[in-house]
Amino acid sequence: KVLIAGSVDWDMIGRKPKPNETREVLPLLETFHVIREFADLKIVKAITGPTAAHSVFITDDGDVWVLGRNEKGQLGVGDSSSHPLPIKIPTIFTTIGKKTVNVKFVDAAVGRHHTILIAENGAVYGTGDNKMGQLGQDNLKEHHSFILIGGFGKERAIAASCGAEFTMVLSEKGQLWAFGSPEYGQLGNRTNGQYLQQSNRLVHAPQTSPVFVGGLKDKTITQVACGVNHTLALDSDGIVYSWGFGGYGRLGHTKQEDLWSPHPIEQFAGTGKFSRATKIAAGSTFSMALDGQSQFWLWGKWKTTGDGGGGAPWMYPRTLYDLNGWAFKEINGGNVTIFALPAQEASTIAWGQGALHSELGYGEGEPRSSTKPDKVRPMEGLQMLKASSGMGHSLLLCKPGQEKLQDLPKWPLLDVEEHCIECLSAEDEESMLLCDKCDSGTHLNCTVPRLQVVPDVDWFCQSCTLAKEKNKTNQLAGAEESQPSKDGKEKDANKKRKAPASKGNTKKTKANPDSEEGSDS
Repeated sequence: KVLIAGSVDWDMIGRKPKPNETREVLPLLETFHVIREFADLKIVKAITGPTAAHSVFITDDGDVWVLGRNEKGQLGVGDSSSHPLPIKIPTIFTTIGKKTVNVKFVDAAVGRHHTILIAENGAVYGTGDNKMGQLGQDNLKEHHSFILIGGFGKERAIAASCGAEFTMVLSEKGQLWAFGSPEYGQLGNRTNGQYLQQSNRLVHAPQTSPVFVGGLKDKTITQVACGVNHTLALDSDGIVYSWGFGGYGRLGHTKQEDLWSPHPIEQFAGTGKFSRATKIAAGSTFSMALDGQSQFWLWGKWKTTGDGGGGAPWMYPRTLYDLNGWAFKEINGGNVTIFALPAQEASTIAWGQGALHSELGYGEGEPRSSTKPDKVRPMEGLQMLKASSGMGHSLLLCKPGQEKLQDLPKWPLLDVEEHCIECLSAEDEESMLLCDKCDSGTHLNCTVPRLQVVPDVDWFCQSCTLAKEKNKTNQLAGAEESQPSKDGKEKDANKKRKAPASKGNTKKTKANPDSEEGSDS
């Protein structure tokens, strides 16, 4: 299940209204809400990034859904209009022999205005802004639909990470490829691309095709993470490398200097097994890692003021006193937020100074930001699988089937008819079962197929079930009729309804809104 907190007013995140502009102000999601559109889907990845006001979701079938800001076409749905609710991207086709098949995806990454997808077959696709070559195209034009990115030789991609205007791709053989803005050396190709124009102005030449990160050619890289203008890489021995913009100590080398090629961070290059890293993550201006004992390490500028802030950044990896004794399984950094998921407890830890949009999800009436790690109390008791935080919003991937999920509000709020959607009668409310996706009511004896008791798993009304089946049928029909496209462009995706951003209640029956007891009645 996918949960979201923070701002869903995508075009206004981090921005001020224009003078004399009148517009509807959407309320913040102060606690984590279940994303309603995914109620009947199995989401395996929910991805945003430190510089992004948009998000990507991948299903177990390899389909891709997106939502959020889209002014540069970064959602890849064929337009540049924001999509406040999830929308499925148009199916992308490829050919295997003489057969046309739809491409399945396994990973994604997002920059400020661009998105990268990694296909099951190792191909790389991109959409959105390309002014610095972050889509690997030499035309420097933005693209509103996903296009195939070449230039990796015979390498198959398995993962990607994006900075604000650059892209890193990890291959199956553990090698790194980079393209986009080289301004601070973040591509790791021993240059910042700077040259002098005729007007005596220094500019940075876009890297418009994938370049091999040669400084790591003898290493097997297993993870890559990007901040605004810096890059981290983890190799199979647990050594962490960093390069790019060195401001505020985010590279962890005790100096505020830019590095144009990968350098190992001393803290994670020792001989001891437990001193090596097992996971890495990057926020906008800070970096993080977990060591061999699952202990949390942090460096760079991760606060606005005080120790760890702009005036006193952490120049090398340090532990946080508040997290002593904790072991973690997952970490993630956003624009100003940090999420850490404990290895043993069903808790979510989050903090971040300047989190103005309630993206920490602390709850209604609770502080929006925090300088110290704290539990996200409304999520206590829920086991989370992954966290991903971006600009003004955060995503959690929650293990399904947990009873407490039924108590969480859903987003967006929908106007629901008070009568049974099958027989149109408002009588006998106590026997009315509510759809776990649209909240519409159906009498038990009107369900299709007919149910005798309230199910103890998610249940979906006939309308939602038929809609899902229709989408699958349309997708299969498209695979048979469509021809492969070099640029990945296809028909418009299904349009999704708009609804106000607010919370709704998840209830199993109208008579019993808080639990699933009563299945024997």
